[in-house]
Amino acid sequence: MSVETERAEENSKLIFDGQCPFCQAYVATLDDQKQNTQAGLNKVDARCTPELVEQLADKNIDINTGIVLIKGDAFFQGAEALTILARGAATKGGLNGLLHHLLRYRRLSILLYPVLRALRNLYLRLSGRTAIKLTTKKNRAVIRK
Repeated sequence: MSVETERAEENSKLIFDGQCPFCQAYVATLDDQKQNTQAGLNKVDARCTPELVEQLADKNIDINTGIVLIKGDAFFQGAEALTILARGAATKGGLNGLLHHLLRYRRLSILLYPVLRALRNLYLRLSGRTAIKLTTKKNRAVIRK
């Protein structure tokens, strides 16, 4: 493994909604993987890190539209992020193994991700929870004037 690759893995972050049980369950499957190439992945609950959500919003990335994977200087969101994560995960039996196996295929991820996001939004609405609040440096500058 090259030094550049090692640095990219050290800088890898997965930003997700910690109040979403679907997001939590998926992140937990990554922890369960013994042969996961994403082992150095830093998993971050977006609700606990508003400054990171603000940084994403400044880059026009809305965390409410999908899970975000940051690898080095590259940002991946939604289906694309899940495809990358699934390709790095070891497949085992059961539902987790099936999910990782299915999400390895980009086209299938693109089809499945809107369903997963809709389930998240429905759960948040039914449980009385709100979406993650977005602020940007631009918005705060405008409000202060």
